[in-house]
Amino acid sequence: MSIEIVTASLNDVDRLRALRLAALKDTPAAFGAKYDDEVNKPISEWSDRLKNTAWCFVVADGVDIGLLAVDRSEKDRNSDCWLSSWWIRDEFRGSGIPKLMLNWLVQLCAENNWEKIGLGVWPENLRAIAAYKKLGFTQADKPLPSRSIPGLMYLAMYYEITKSS
Repeated sequence: MSIEIVTASLNDVDRLRALRLAALKDTPAAFGAKYDDEVNKPISEWSDRLKNTAWCFVVADGVDIGLLAVDRSEKDRNSDCWLSSWWIRDEFRGSGIPKLMLNWLVQLCAENNWEKIGLGVWPENLRAIAAYKKLGFTQADKPLPSRSIPGLMYLAMYYEITKSS
């Protein structure tokens, strides 16, 4: 099997929409966004996402199987960039793909002089937490209030870029 990490371009609107909706259907409890809200968004919103956010797609033997979004972090997030939408089709989980995605991410950070990566994960998503820890992310001391779903708390996790990353 050939796995490739591809940086999304402005022409990938339909591809982004299809993958993001697949992620929301596959693991609805893992994300702050909901399928029913996202499916009806106009194509212009999907285009804006490609203009304002760095995205990568995971491709296995020519088929899209995953994605990841990276934004410059807001000051209160305690990191240089913030990850979202990290998803891999279930049948490909556990096969080392997150490490390939992290390699792409570390390169993106180098290009932007970012040294600290942050992400948020729901506390009950133990599989994701374990996967992030395996990659070298560390968990913040206490949960923080969610911006996407008021009333819920999330765990912040961080990855420090080192010369050996």
